[in-house]
Amino acid sequence: MNSSSDDISEKPIRVLSIDGGGMRGIVPATILEAMEQETGEHIAHLFDVMVGTSTGSILSLGLNVPNEQGAAKYKATDFVDMYKDLGGTIFHQTRKVLKILDGMTQPTYDPSGYEKLLEAYFGDASMADMICEVAAPSIELEDMNMHTFTKKNAQQGQEQNYYVRDVIRAATAAPTYFPSATLKSLDGSNSGTFVDAGVSTNNPGLLAIAEAELLNNANPYIFVSLGTGAITKPIDAIKARTWGELQWIKSIFDLQGDAQSSYTENVIQKILAARPHSSYQRIQLDLHGLPTEMDDTKPAHLDQLRSAAQSYVADNHASIKALCARLTNV
Repeated sequence: MNSSSDDISEKPIRVLSIDGGGMRGIVPATILEAMEQETGEHIAHLFDVMVGTSTGSILSLGLNVPNEQGAAKYKATDFVDMYKDLGGTIFHQTRKVLKILDGMTQPTYDPSGYEKLLEAYFGDASMADMICEVAAPSIELEDMNMHTFTKKNAQQGQEQNYYVRDVIRAATAAPTYFPSATLKSLDGSNSGTFVDAGVSTNNPGLLAIAEAELLNNANPYIFVSLGTGAITKPIDAIKARTWGELQWIKSIFDLQGDAQSSYTENVIQKILAARPHSSYQRIQLDLHGLPTEMDDTKPAHLDQLRSAAQSYVADNHASIKALCARLTNV
């Protein structure tokens, strides 16, 4: 499955999938920064399909926003800086109450500063303007179904086109952290209220495969999946036998997220194993002992996460260099 595509005539489809994880998005941003430095190419030109859940949508969509000349407006370094310098703007708490109590009765954070930041970064760029094929999932509250915002759909007409800033706001509307987000299509004919899809699809790898299949279902894949750091917390099976709601509520989301990600990885590997000359690379850091709260904006903690990602790059330089060579030799 890790064969090189150099000896085959079919052009590989290069797919990037980025997990959710709040401020831990600085981890995949640092990995992408290293890939840009290694190749001298912008990430939007290294991949044909880019899909991100929650904070992953900031990277997958943000790196595809064009400037006035049609080239990529931002590099991965710009988003590393955004996480480092503007985390307090994203997760901005105006009410002087205990955060743990605030999240129980109403969203913890006021999104107004975050929304202004999104507008400042992305302006009136729309999904139809994206450089490569992109997708961002979000859950529509009225019908409780996952909606996928894509470039392909947006190019079908303004009734399916949305501002990038609005899509990211919807894709990152994490329950208890932010209020849900109401979106309207550019022509105003479609609207809905959405929340972060990370509660069900934190690892969007299968969605990425589905979007890639729409391009061409015969060619091999170079599939890259970026996590935001593994934070698995083992559950004591003996104690869990007697747990009720209060005991489970703290662990159930971690359990659900870990299981979904593991299942997604297994299915992707089986799909690609049946696709000759395809490759799959999952880049995931072990964050044991490091800060992992998705709304932790402390500069020292973000520096720790960035340093961990930089150490990963240094320790796995040969593997990342080989990956970059495959991506550019297309």
